[in-house]
Amino acid sequence: MKLRYILFLAKANCKGNSHSGLIVLLVAILVISLTVISSLSITLSKGMDEYRNDFRARTIEAYPDNKTFDEKTLQSVRNINHVESVDIEDEMRNQFFCIENISDENGTYDSLQNQFDEKDTIVNVWSLICGEKRSVIAGKNLDEAPTFSCIIPQLFYPFDEDVYATDGLEYLDAESLIGKTLTLLPSGGYFSFDYFDGTDSKRTEIPAFEVKLTIVGVYYSSPTADGGPSTIYVSEETGKELMKTAVDNAKGGKEELESFVNHPEYHNIHITVDDFDNINYVYDELENINIYVVECTELGINPETPLITNIFNILSIFLTTSAFLVTFILMLYFSVDAVKNKKEEIGLMKAVGYKNGQIFGIITLEQLLTTLKGFALGSVISATAITVINFVFSNGNYANRIFIVNPALYLLITAVALLIAVFVPIICEILVLHKLFKIQPKDAMN
Repeated sequence: MKLRYILFLAKANCKGNSHSGLIVLLVAILVISLTVISSLSITLSKGMDEYRNDFRARTIEAYPDNKTFDEKTLQSVRNINHVESVDIEDEMRNQFFCIENISDENGTYDSLQNQFDEKDTIVNVWSLICGEKRSVIAGKNLDEAPTFSCIIPQLFYPFDEDVYATDGLEYLDAESLIGKTLTLLPSGGYFSFDYFDGTDSKRTEIPAFEVKLTIVGVYYSSPTADGGPSTIYVSEETGKELMKTAVDNAKGGKEELESFVNHPEYHNIHITVDDFDNINYVYDELENINIYVVECTELGINPETPLITNIFNILSIFLTTSAFLVTFILMLYFSVDAVKNKKEEIGLMKAVGYKNGQIFGIITLEQLLTTLKGFALGSVISATAITVINFVFSNGNYANRIFIVNPALYLLITAVALLIAVFVPIICEILVLHKLFKIQPKDAMN
């Protein structure tokens, strides 16, 4: 029997099937819940994993307010379970700078310099510490670059605005800036420097000095990790050079600063935990041995983000599982009901020469056409929803970019939904195949 005849009979049966509308609706709901909710759930979970695995989200800073960090104290910290490393801070860890200008071998980069002159600029310069690595998506990483090099974020916005609350930012083309040099001056006109003299914590203001950083690479910008669109990274060696220059430029209290530099036990320490889930345990252990720590890790996160992630994870599992089970059970029931109600028709088809395989093909194709209609309807709705979501959040504030769904991820999940729409009716028909085989030509007369 030719395929077009099987297709013709399957279409005819679809028109007479009173249950087809319900199946279309259920499959559409299944596709929407699987593609939209699951895409958002996976996207948010990926963002949270990026946060949890970021070096700064696992690093606790402790300061010598009540005791110096001699070797005995450091060893007691190293002996805490889940502590991966303990490092003494002897570099300028992070400072805020304004951009004075941007230039290359041909001079000032005028097209961007105009923006810097019109708007207030600010960047947060962090030095890497204790073997910290930052991979790049373009250019070189800091391991391959000379001192006073830097890497900038893919979504680069070095202007003095609240990027986490401002919508519609026009990020700079970061890759086009590779090879150019940023000339920086401390924000506020001086360095505010905190240090410990062995007895008390002190603060001094160091006169401003110019810093030139050559952009050598661009790193991936994550809304939950890696800092933000104005965060620049330099190497640990560069951080040490900045510290040395700051001390050399100090006026009042220079001797005390030099004494501080020469006494590592007066410096803050950075405690890296092996896994983000063990942060609270290490915090408690540090408190037990009377070590003062900064209340949160170096990299914070919006407290609503983990809650939203959990909600989407639960919705994804519940809606997708429920829709799949309801669709499968009802389709199986309708398959059994179809064979039962079409007993005379199937018997007649066998009487005129139709084989079991041909009849199975007609019934399966009938169900398959119905589920594919549901898949098409659900795909149109979900594609529209994802397009709107991506448009809204790509033009929204930086923090909400976590909701942007990767098109490749969406297409992959849509392909999974298509496989389900294809295989569910086939499986249902296979499960009722024995009932089909029992029908004989004589049943056409019953």
